[in-house]
Amino acid sequence: MSIDTHKSLIRVFWIGIALIYISVFIALYYKIILPFSEWTISDWLINYEDGGFKRRGLLGGFLFLIQDYIGMKLQVQILLLQILVLSGILFGMFLFTKKYKVDFFYLLIMISPYILCFPALTIRSGGRREILLILLVIGYSLAKKSRSNDVILLLLYLIFLLVHELGFFYLPFLVWVNYLKWNKINFKYLLCLIVSTLLTVVLIYFLGSDINNGESLSILKERGVVFNKENIFELEYFFDFNFVLKHKISFLIHIAELFIIIFQMGYYIYLFKRTFFNTYIIGNVICVLWVAPLFYLGIDWFRWVYIYSSLLFVIFSCSCLEINDLKGIQFNKNIMIKPIYLIVSVFFYLFIFLHLQHDTLFILIKKILT
Repeated sequence: MSIDTHKSLIRVFWIGIALIYISVFIALYYKIILPFSEWTISDWLINYEDGGFKRRGLLGGFLFLIQDYIGMKLQVQILLLQILVLSGILFGMFLFTKKYKVDFFYLLIMISPYILCFPALTIRSGGRREILLILLVIGYSLAKKSRSNDVILLLLYLIFLLVHELGFFYLPFLVWVNYLKWNKINFKYLLCLIVSTLLTVVLIYFLGSDINNGESLSILKERGVVFNKENIFELEYFFDFNFVLKHKISFLIHIAELFIIIFQMGYYIYLFKRTFFNTYIIGNVICVLWVAPLFYLGIDWFRWVYIYSSLLFVIFSCSCLEINDLKGIQFNKNIMIKPIYLIVSVFFYLFIFLHLQHDTLFILIKKILT
């Protein structure tokens, strides 16, 4: 394949992805003006005004300040934030294809329903706060190697924990990406990262109040936001094992999908960067064990798989791809992976697509048309 053909393929690829994300932004806009699903709005608005310090309340308080000073509606702020962060993730992925020598199968992994295409396939849960963590790790992986950037990563991660404390369960990925950047374990930095993270989580757990202390909905109503259904402030969550048993097939499929995605990237590494394969296996064992309790604490298993897969893709990109030292996009000259890999991946993605829908896309379309 000629260089011009390579560039044309990349161009078509990114035009298609851009069109997909434009549709995501349109869907997020309609979720603001239509009472369809308010999960992607309400959890950005947890705040300190109702009950003082609480878990996940930092960002809502910040959005309140913006509204007070410049008068911008909370819904508009959330939409702009979602668009900016998702665009940042998209741009970071584009920079991967500029920084590294990629190939067709790398692009195939990138467009996985649990990586780049996830926001387009989950209308009900697209654009939630985990995108901040994904953008943080992508940004750090692309930044130059310096101690100041290590400090920035630490500080921004601690701030993110005040936005969503469940980010604690993805701490090993920060350690892993730092190791890849320096090609060694910085034990002082590792100790500082773990200790500060644990102190932050302990502070949130023991001193943080409930998400809703009884006045959250009325406070938001005064600020122009009224929820009709499906919002985090009226959620009384507890882990219901009977619910999991009732839907055990779907939950087991989420777990199977996670391990298949790990295998998909691992097979690529085994073929083309075998020296990293053992590290990849050990790293995933640690990450899976660390993240496992999250699957008990929250039943949004598809979101946990999305975060895991996206962060693992960053590790995958940094670890097994060669730096592109030429201007423009340069493909790897790897031998072709057997067609069975392509066929299985396509059918696997189709299966995930059907699994993630749960009819929400059709409900949204119906509401828009009516």
